[in-house]
Amino acid sequence: MKSFSINTTIIMCCLLYPLMAMTPADKDEYERLGLSQIEWEMIQKAKMPKSKVYELLKCGISITEYFTSPWLEVRMSEDEWVGRRKAGESSIDIKTKERHREEEAHKVSHDQWMTLQGFFLPGLHQLIRKEPVRGFFMSGIAVVSLGFFTYRTITTKTFQPMGLFFLVPDMLWSGVDFGIQIQKEQNPDASRFTQARHVSASVALYVTVPLYR
Repeated sequence: MKSFSINTTIIMCCLLYPLMAMTPADKDEYERLGLSQIEWEMIQKAKMPKSKVYELLKCGISITEYFTSPWLEVRMSEDEWVGRRKAGESSIDIKTKERHREEEAHKVSHDQWMTLQGFFLPGLHQLIRKEPVRGFFMSGIAVVSLGFFTYRTITTKTFQPMGLFFLVPDMLWSGVDFGIQIQKEQNPDASRFTQARHVSASVALYVTVPLYR
């Protein structure tokens, strides 16, 4: 029974220690700053300089918010996050802008990869986008050219580049055409992309022909 009483006393002392350690001056200070007792205890425990406290409050950053380390959520440094708050951005503004920035970066990376696929797999994305005439034509050229190149190389046992004469411009045509489609989707008001699609095959051919001269 005596042991239980001692343990209870120790626990009560631990719980009441912050209140006992807090001076009237501390109470006046955190009340003057508009802080809660819990926030003031967080400041004292972290040994945060008062200049830092004033800086955060001036920026509209609550102590509770600061100690949740919100900059980690948006993958930036503390200084950058505080600086943006100083500039007038709210936490929601920062999260929204960073999310949009990441989405845009992902979209650009995805579009670049898709364009590369359009180059190495002629006609594939045209077929996926329900353009059967253009897609089958590009795919057909690629299959025939690759087949002819393989056949001639095997039968003659020498490298026959002429078999690739139509394959390279076909790959360029497919890649350029698909790239133009993506640009048109991103800029629907840009009518020049529609016109560019009609001449993409000619451009690819003119660029490629000198390679065989």
